[in-house]
Amino acid sequence: MAVAAQAWLEGGGAAAGARRPFAEGERGNWHYVPRARFGLTLRAMAPPLRERAVVLLRSGLSAPGAAQAEAVMALEDILAGLEGSSRRFRDPLGYALTVFGRPGAYPWGWRLEGHHLSLNVTVAAPGRVAVTPWFLGTNPAQIRAGPRRGERLQRVEHDLALELAGSLDATQWRAALLAVRTPGDVITGPGRAASLTHPQGVAHDALTAAQQALLLRLIEAYVGRAHDEFGRPYLELVRAGLPQTRLAWAGGRQAGTPFYYRIHGPRLLVEFDNTQNDANHVHSLWRDPANDFGRDDLRAHYGSHAHGDLTGR
Repeated sequence: MAVAAQAWLEGGGAAAGARRPFAEGERGNWHYVPRARFGLTLRAMAPPLRERAVVLLRSGLSAPGAAQAEAVMALEDILAGLEGSSRRFRDPLGYALTVFGRPGAYPWGWRLEGHHLSLNVTVAAPGRVAVTPWFLGTNPAQIRAGPRRGERLQRVEHDLALELAGSLDATQWRAALLAVRTPGDVITGPGRAASLTHPQGVAHDALTAAQQALLLRLIEAYVGRAHDEFGRPYLELVRAGLPQTRLAWAGGRQAGTPFYYRIHGPRLLVEFDNTQNDANHVHSLWRDPANDFGRDDLRAHYGSHAHGDLTGR
């Protein structure tokens, strides 16, 4: 990943000013709505530099995770056609890449962000990689016309959750149900990380063995977006916290109805909301309550390494 990031910087990213000091506040300035962003957009990159940006993206993600992120960006073209929007507003290349610090000199990181995608990667120390917060949205959630009709970019996250919710008995459902109406969006979005401090819903240990296996498959749909090298060790931390993990639900549990769910444990907070556009517009968010932006890893790193001035790092 460091090699890919450095190649992108040397290919023109650094000259374009898309590198920032690691310690500055911009690293935490994330969002998923259309807005002006720091960094260099794919649109502004010459084709060779754009190819290097894709290499960097794929270096941090699993093959399915990279395919999903790239498909979300490509979905902007579909959305523009549905809305009749300008291609300048709904631009598949309107995603900005920024590198924080110096790749390979710890700590460092990078961000790729635009409408419906915010991927924040922090490399605090050798082998210590955090990829949260990670927002992924799809609108339309299911393409209903044209040559890509039927395509669903968050199908697994949607269908497994409905299967799990549908399997809950009356007692489990009462424990899981937060409200009959959805909140309308994810709750712990930008600036709201502390909005949910205590897990709610039905406890992992109150589920049957089959339901627990289904819940783990659903969790793996999110964690599996990350490269195995750091995704698998993180998944083991999540698994260790399963006894303290809960599943919460709002809305209906039939396909086509608005619904929201949350999976919350010591090292995992997943939110999924499918409310807007007649329940065909998904917002999903994966956070690590202990280590978003690598903060726990960084605390350990700074405790054992003197850094002084982090400017340029």
